[in-house]
Amino acid sequence: MSDDTVEIPLIDSLQELLEDERTALLEGKLDALPDLLTRKEALFEELTTLQEEEEIDADDLIPLQEGFARNHQLLESAQAGLRATHERMGTMRRVRTTFESYDNRGQRQAVQLNAGQRVEKRA
Repeated sequence: MSDDTVEIPLIDSLQELLEDERTALLEGKLDALPDLLTRKEALFEELTTLQEEEEIDADDLIPLQEGFARNHQLLESAQAGLRATHERMGTMRRVRTTFESYDNRGQRQAVQLNAGQRVEKRA
């Protein structure tokens, strides 16, 4: 970097934002992510403007790349967890509204239950 006084505060701000994002993901505070995204977009615009004005040393961006890679994995894990929860809730909803059994030919059959209707399950 040629001018530390201009570029380091921006890189520090991005690193701080990545740490905030990491903390939010680890604590399950997914509602904080939209605000962090807005901040991230604004900082990226500043970084793009700075890059157009003068070249930033690639070595100075390595910690940012590592932070982005780490947070990307956390985001993917959070998304996988949400997907699994969604699937599980769908299964639980089907269990409450459908009774599945086998007919005399061994074929699975499903019986839809109406609201208030109950089935006694015996082993």
